[in-house]
Amino acid sequence: MSDEDEGPLVVVAIDFGTTYSGYAFSLLNQFQNDPTKIYAFTNWIPASGGLISSKTPSSLLLKPNKEFYKFGYEAEDTYADLAVDDEHHEYYFFRRFKMLLHRNPHLSRDTKIADASGKELPAKVVFGHGISYLKSHALNIMKQQGFEIEDSEIRWVLTVPAIWSEPAKQFMREAAQKADITNDQLIIALEPEAASVFCRHIPDATGADVFDSGSKYMVIDLGGGTADITVHQVDNDGTLRELHRATGGAWGGTKVDAAYEQFLIDIVEEEVWAEFRSKHGGDYLDIFREFELKKRTVTCKEDMPQRVVIKVPISLRELYEKMKSRSFKEAVENHEMYYKRISSISDKIKIDSELVKGFFRDPLDKLIEHLQKVLLVQNVRGTKTFLLVGGFAESPIVQETLRQQFPHIKIITPGDAGLTVLKGAVIFGHKPLSIRSRISHSTFGIAISKPFIEGHHPPEKRIATANGIMCKDIFHKYVECDESVEHGCVHSVPFTMGRGSSVSRVRVYSSSETDPMFVTDEGCKPLGEMILNVGNIVEASNNVSVGFIFGKTELTVEASERTTGQTFRARFDFLNN
Repeated sequence: MSDEDEGPLVVVAIDFGTTYSGYAFSLLNQFQNDPTKIYAFTNWIPASGGLISSKTPSSLLLKPNKEFYKFGYEAEDTYADLAVDDEHHEYYFFRRFKMLLHRNPHLSRDTKIADASGKELPAKVVFGHGISYLKSHALNIMKQQGFEIEDSEIRWVLTVPAIWSEPAKQFMREAAQKADITNDQLIIALEPEAASVFCRHIPDATGADVFDSGSKYMVIDLGGGTADITVHQVDNDGTLRELHRATGGAWGGTKVDAAYEQFLIDIVEEEVWAEFRSKHGGDYLDIFREFELKKRTVTCKEDMPQRVVIKVPISLRELYEKMKSRSFKEAVENHEMYYKRISSISDKIKIDSELVKGFFRDPLDKLIEHLQKVLLVQNVRGTKTFLLVGGFAESPIVQETLRQQFPHIKIITPGDAGLTVLKGAVIFGHKPLSIRSRISHSTFGIAISKPFIEGHHPPEKRIATANGIMCKDIFHKYVECDESVEHGCVHSVPFTMGRGSSVSRVRVYSSSETDPMFVTDEGCKPLGEMILNVGNIVEASNNVSVGFIFGKTELTVEASERTTGQTFRARFDFLNN
């Protein structure tokens, strides 16, 4: 099943998020009748109650023998129960681990990830377990609904932030293989693109003029880990063109959680908090579940209560008093940084609402500064609409702050903003050609040699070859940074095969500069390899045509025999650097 094909019997999209994960699906006949008729499982409920979510936490619990045990709320609740009985130490508990792929510049197949207690496992195994759980859950729900579907009839869609690197995308693809999702059944959807595609199908909710031919709008996808931003323009045929390459940063909702956690650390001090997190894992999780509910009430409006009341677990209070030999109430009310801004009453802390609003300041300030810069870019000027999607976009203070900062911009937040990406990924799975063109985020090329020119080429690049004196390491450019590239744009790549060899490799480089001269220039880096396997074809080097394909959600390569059109195995490897 090629990603060029439209019309698989079933599309199932998996949104493996930093904070929460979920899935959605639709059948072909449903899609043809109404593209927005998409089933998303939204009945995720923790054992402790209180917080009902349309997604489940991205938390994974493995048995001491490293076999899968629980995922989501079940993982968190089971881990909490084990911690109460002090039986959790041999288990592996992973939480909010997706950002590892964004932060790690040296991502490889061997990258490891540490669990809550510091025990490490291969990251691909951890991600594979999570994807496998969501896949199985989706298949079981479809079966319960009476759908008898063969595996080969399903197209799987996995969402990733648009700002992710090619190695990170390949990592998720290979993690999906751990869940028995084959390459030809899987396509990668970029999260803000998926949101844009979904909103394109609900004009009544967003205002039909937003999607008139020629109109342009900015998609701001605010998730748990990242803010992912792109700008689209509607073509005459209804497809979308990207006007500005995807940008963003780690300005998601987890930054607010981190600020809240630092606030609590300031009160009880580092060593107490570390002991609490280690010995009382269930209470630690409950703190953030309650804060998740409180976050949704924070607003810029004057009618917000002057104080926000937060419950503090007795285990934390008692642990503090034991380790510090002073009362928790005294620590709160006499704190030099928060004096008169917080108070302790019974098992609760009352926090000045302005202090709570401050937890949002860092990610919002960075987001606003970035949006202001993007709006000044030539192609983006004239953008009058923001589509605000993602779980963090549902926060009232986020919406209100953006409206205050951009009073002349129409800001639209679809209903169930946290599910917009997921539902859009389902539509994208049915219609992967919805995005006509994309902006290249880097300059891509390969290293070649050319005849050496005295006075033009540096002496250190001079080499003697059978073809004469050559200059090595020249950057042969295919696509440059910020260039608009049509979907499926193909560039021919020179391949040579050694006598008797069936495999050839070409190293691919990327650069942040538009026109690098050498692959060793500053800003250039090796991205990975194109690998061609021609098997037993005789004299393949003379007959094989190799194409480097741009404009899709992933870089791809294709190879075929010129005379017969026979295709060969060709792939990229971005994880073997």
